[in-house]
Amino acid sequence: MLIKDVCRECKLTKKAIEYYEQQGLISPKVENNGYRNYSKEDITVLKEVGVLRKLGISIAEVKDILDSSNKSAAIARCKYKLDLEIERAMARKNCLEGLIEDYDIERAITYIEENIEKHFTVKEKLLEAFPGEYGIYVCVHFGYFLNEKIDTEGKKGAYYKIVDYLDELREVKLPEELKELFNQSFGQLKEVNMEGMNLSIIDSVNNIDVYLEENREVIGKYLEYRNSDEYKSSPAYKIRQLLLKYLQENEYYDIFIENLKILSDSYREYFEKLQVANEVIINKYNTSFLS
Repeated sequence: MLIKDVCRECKLTKKAIEYYEQQGLISPKVENNGYRNYSKEDITVLKEVGVLRKLGISIAEVKDILDSSNKSAAIARCKYKLDLEIERAMARKNCLEGLIEDYDIERAITYIEENIEKHFTVKEKLLEAFPGEYGIYVCVHFGYFLNEKIDTEGKKGAYYKIVDYLDELREVKLPEELKELFNQSFGQLKEVNMEGMNLSIIDSVNNIDVYLEENREVIGKYLEYRNSDEYKSSPAYKIRQLLLKYLQENEYYDIFIENLKILSDSYREYFEKLQVANEVIINKYNTSFLS
């Protein structure tokens, strides 16, 4: 089926269908003439995606639902999150009504601490603690792992250690000629692009053998370039070395990463898989992608 017919069948725009393909939700066959031919399976998936997106479910959650062997359980998790959002919205409404009746800020602070902040995810608390680009960068980079609640004393302690660490972290010092390049590169990475890259990395770690086989030629060329004199004399290499030194000097792995593993169950699971994936890479290519 061609895209114009798919649009009519699934009640989606061409841009939406193309976006869902970019996100890896469908894989239509590309014919010799360059046109995409959408299968019955693609149509079914697009209808699922259309319904789930209209219900406010994120792309990451849609992927989880599509990949799940128990879709009802996966959707139940989304409903649980929605229930919490409704509960939190009602708590905010009650607080606003209290302020309308009696503009008592001290009472509002107490109410927020007891009835609203308990519902915050780690991501939301970090964005509140670090407003602006700094907080956004941290949350986008680790956002996939920060949609959890601080529900134990151990996690609470780890959270405050991370906040203290980030609050005292000094700015990375780059030479002027590298600073401009770094800022240009970061500026081109929109939030959606960074989230997409993070999800791709997570997917490759979860399926390392498949990833290495499917990208064998690309990885070979990358390693060849990374070991070349051309790369080692490039601005990208200099920035990488400065950032690695910066992270080591500021105990990034000893403080931030170790406490993140306590704070986020999903990150701890990912970190363990990352170490296994790195061992596979070392055995196969005699090098580490983590250094």
